[in-house]
Amino acid sequence: MNDLPQGSIVLVDFTYADQKQSKLRPALVISNSGNNRMSRDVIVMKITSKEPKHWGVSLVNEDLGSGVLDYASFVQVDAIYSLEKTIIRDVIGMIRMEKWRK
Repeated sequence: MNDLPQGSIVLVDFTYADQKQSKLRPALVISNSGNNRMSRDVIVMKITSKEPKHWGVSLVNEDLGSGVLDYASFVQVDAIYSLEKTIIRDVIGMIRMEKWRK
């Protein structure tokens, strides 16, 4: 998982707040592609099928250059995480540049 371009959609095993359970969910890689090649960490935003109360950007399959989402979703703009690439389970898609610019 060394080469994760900015805009990749990945599956991450996120732990719940109680740190006892986790759930596999998609996330959008927002850190710079160059940094992603060199660092053991990446910065991501959670993707959810439930519309966030405050800040969310809609994300549907037409917004992807590759891959498929199971549901119409939202990028949670206020759910930003730095995580080790080792907990990324898979790369499932890539966002289109037109959507990225929005």
